[in-house]
Amino acid sequence: MNKKGEELCGDSIEILQSADSSVIVLADGLASGVKANILSRITAKTAATMLKMGSHIDEVIETMARTLPVDKVRNLAYSTFSILQVFKDGRSYLAEFDNPKSYFGCGDSLQNLRRVTRIIDEKAIREAHFHLKEGNWLLILSNGVLHAGIGAIWNFGWGEIQVGRFIKKLAAADYEAADWAGEITAQCNLLYGGLPGDDVSIVVVKA
Repeated sequence: MNKKGEELCGDSIEILQSADSSVIVLADGLASGVKANILSRITAKTAATMLKMGSHIDEVIETMARTLPVDKVRNLAYSTFSILQVFKDGRSYLAEFDNPKSYFGCGDSLQNLRRVTRIIDEKAIREAHFHLKEGNWLLILSNGVLHAGIGAIWNFGWGEIQVGRFIKKLAAADYEAADWAGEITAQCNLLYGGLPGDDVSIVVVKA
């Protein structure tokens, strides 16, 4: 969902499949509009393509961390990202750089996903190694989801806790992945009063 008044979304999603794994990247460009769209597209495409071509995940993370410039005024990276790689046997790897933490669960329950933080070129990368088993699900999202309703329905936006509660309610309803993402997007639009103050992107992965 694009920020109000913008023709292009500042978030980008890439989904690539190889013989042994699926790769999903959600990148969020700083600010919004054309510049954010270009930066997020480059970030998502580069990360996904490197993984598909066989690059080790460490090489991909290091490349992204070292090439993404930082806005000197805001002291923020020009593009943040979440990378998920799921192998055929369920082995999974998640890396998050300045994006909201992804939500993980099984059935109708939210579960804690153990993460470790690694510093690469002064950038903190959160990483998780886990197995996706039947019944597991993972939701990757951009900042626009947490910010929904800021200054209106919610003083500080929808927020991590309230989003988690809404996701848990949807999990109990056993939505298909696309419908699940649609329900969250619709709720964000409602909280924004139909005028999104930020780009909103959601990826739902179900096993």
